[in-house]
Amino acid sequence: MINWRKILGQAVWANLWAGVSALFGDRRGATTIYVAFAGTLALAGGVLALDIGRVVVLRSQMQGAADAAALSAAAQLDGQTNAITRATAAASDAISNTTNLADTVGAFTVQSIVFYNDVDPSDVVTVSDSDAVYTEVTLVPRSISIFLAPALQAISSSGTVTDQFTLEATARAGVIPIICAAPPFMACNPSESGGAADDILDPENAGRQLLTKSGPGGGSLAPGNFGLLCPTSGNCGAANVSDALAADPGACFSSTISTSPGVQAQQARNGINARMDAGNKNPKNPAQNVMDYGRDSDMSGSTIVGNGSWDPDTYWTTNHSGETEPTDLSTYTRYQIYLYELGETFYRNSNKTIYPTTDITVPSGYTTVTPSAASIPAAGVPTSTASTDIKRRVMKVAVLDCTALGVQGSGDYPTYGRYVEVFLTEEIASTTADTYAELVGPLLQQYSDDIHINVQLIE
Repeated sequence: MINWRKILGQAVWANLWAGVSALFGDRRGATTIYVAFAGTLALAGGVLALDIGRVVVLRSQMQGAADAAALSAAAQLDGQTNAITRATAAASDAISNTTNLADTVGAFTVQSIVFYNDVDPSDVVTVSDSDAVYTEVTLVPRSISIFLAPALQAISSSGTVTDQFTLEATARAGVIPIICAAPPFMACNPSESGGAADDILDPENAGRQLLTKSGPGGGSLAPGNFGLLCPTSGNCGAANVSDALAADPGACFSSTISTSPGVQAQQARNGINARMDAGNKNPKNPAQNVMDYGRDSDMSGSTIVGNGSWDPDTYWTTNHSGETEPTDLSTYTRYQIYLYELGETFYRNSNKTIYPTTDITVPSGYTTVTPSAASIPAAGVPTSTASTDIKRRVMKVAVLDCTALGVQGSGDYPTYGRYVEVFLTEEIASTTADTYAELVGPLLQQYSDDIHINVQLIE
């Protein structure tokens, strides 16, 4: 071992040791080192906080945009023609109206939009306007740069550090329809067997006559069959069903209805005929005009949906002798003649009718019909106290794809908010007689206070 003390001498060693001791013992400037180190940590923390904040803001804005797009799209799913096309456009419009403050790339865009007719218990994708009730919107992923990446790159042992975050956003929404003041009556859409031309939910089929007949009690319901539902209050007994058919109960159906097994022909006839000043209901509370109107020229045999061709001219001259005929009488539907006889103003576009007109701007293609006064034929004035409801002879009917849903006997089935309004064209003569009605059109929220289409996020 080298003896440095001996080599250098005591004095030199003493001086050297004193110098080294002084060097290591001098704490002047130490605070500056700590401050510099702490400042670096604070700066890094600030940059990290900024990165995290930007990611959180972008993630929140993307999810908000996806939610808005899904809700806007779902609001268009009314089961009508071009519903999916309208929903897709609504999703894009909703996205374009969102504000993106998190990066400089610009507005978000839709990557994909998928439609379903069921999501519970499993997803069932559809491309059909008639049964699309759920939608899923996914946005194009968005990347955001990381400010702290260069510093992390410098100290990374691997030499590689991700310099951006990539974020995604998806939202699902569905239609939750509520239908109020609807009698417990349903129809199996004839279009399931007859093709799109027989779709009773198609507005273009307004004015065509409809043969309503009960389906087999307890058996499977086929396209064109009609059936009864359990009322929204009380039990499913025949008397309660009959009362609900007569009264248009004020309670509301949710998106699911319960079928009532059995034909219950007599009770159904009594309930419906109460609107026509017939049957044994007391009080009857009939419509203000209970005239019978002619049938479609092809409404015979097994025909379910007529051709819409009837003879309004003969009806008018027979029942309104000497009275001025309404303009375009030959193209009026039975429902339009009924409103005209009651002196009610309505909008019409060929066979399509909008009534009432309160708080509704005349839609494109429609004209206003304003009778000079009411003129009910003597045979049409009821003997019982008449209802104040002008639409007393109009019934809201739930429309189901019975084959696809397997409707049979007593069970719960989704309506998806698909209801059609039908106008009773004549009294039901007997329990074995068929019920005839005229298609008015699908029940739409913009023209009726009895339908409420709510949309909500489901994921």
